[in-house]
Amino acid sequence: MENNLPFSLNFYRENELSASYEDLQLEESRLIEGMLAAFKVIELKLPNRSLLGSLIDRANLSSPHKRTCGVGQSYLVFDYKGQIAKCQMQLHKTISSSTTEDPLSVVRQDKVGIQNLSVEEKEGCRTCEWKYWCTGGCSLATFKATGRYDIQSPNCNIYKALYPEALRLEGLRLIKYSYLLYKY
Repeated sequence: MENNLPFSLNFYRENELSASYEDLQLEESRLIEGMLAAFKVIELKLPNRSLLGSLIDRANLSSPHKRTCGVGQSYLVFDYKGQIAKCQMQLHKTISSSTTEDPLSVVRQDKVGIQNLSVEEKEGCRTCEWKYWCTGGCSLATFKATGRYDIQSPNCNIYKALYPEALRLEGLRLIKYSYLLYKY
């Protein structure tokens, strides 16, 4: 904050090199409490740029959208051998290689492994007021926790508790820097 460096606050994602999920898992209330404490620190030194895309995990509150990320749609990941995976959290599950003429088509057509459904296809999300900002959370994290891709994030209550506070911070930031709007 002191050096005005860009940052993002993301929730834990289990990977091959991480500690066990059980060792790092926090209770909802503790996570919300910790995030709100971080927001208070941010509030004391609000940057002049928007933080709506970087305050709460993979949520992007800057504009409405139907998917949390581009997995299976507009995104692919290369490993050091030129193999292609659908998600950086699943580099060990490659589905194509850099020698494929159109690797993104292979990613889009793949129905095995991680599926990035539209928020409108997720149970528990269809009527939520935050659905086009949250989009049901990370598909892979949801699948690991529930065994399903077509259901709301296990972090749903956390998101609902934090989104209003993130918007409040953005409002305070806009008020603080409103002179810039009139200056130019």
